[in-house]
Amino acid sequence: MKLKKADWTIVQEAEEQGLMVGMTGLIERKRTDLNNELSDYFRKQLPAYTGSFDENEGEEILYSINEYITENNIDMYPLDFPITDGTDVHLIPITENIQLKVIVADEYHGGGDYSKYVMADFFLINDKATTKDVAVLIDFVKKHLLQGSK
Repeated sequence: MKLKKADWTIVQEAEEQGLMVGMTGLIERKRTDLNNELSDYFRKQLPAYTGSFDENEGEEILYSINEYITENNIDMYPLDFPITDGTDVHLIPITENIQLKVIVADEYHGGGDYSKYVMADFFLINDKATTKDVAVLIDFVKKHLLQGSK
């Protein structure tokens, strides 16, 4: 029986290999030429994209992503805010070569202060990823992330 790695482990390994691509001005320390090319392509297509969604927007974003998961018969649990204090990392398959990294957080800081948000500002690639894959991601972002946050 082959065990499936947790998404956060896959993300960590991708970061070490330079395969985590920034969708905003934030970038990973280790990057490849392909990483740079695909990040530049995404940011030129959606220059105002922040990838950050507050608690209210986050609810709508998660609903929209869950619709995508259901419509595409993706074998994963629906995304939701953590039941207890914490942060969850999810990888949403977009194409065979790209997965969107989605962070869902509900963090209590004490004294009544908390942060509840969704972040979708990086995507994981493999060495076969192309701008065509990123174009599919851009369509996903426009349909499921930008529409949901308005």
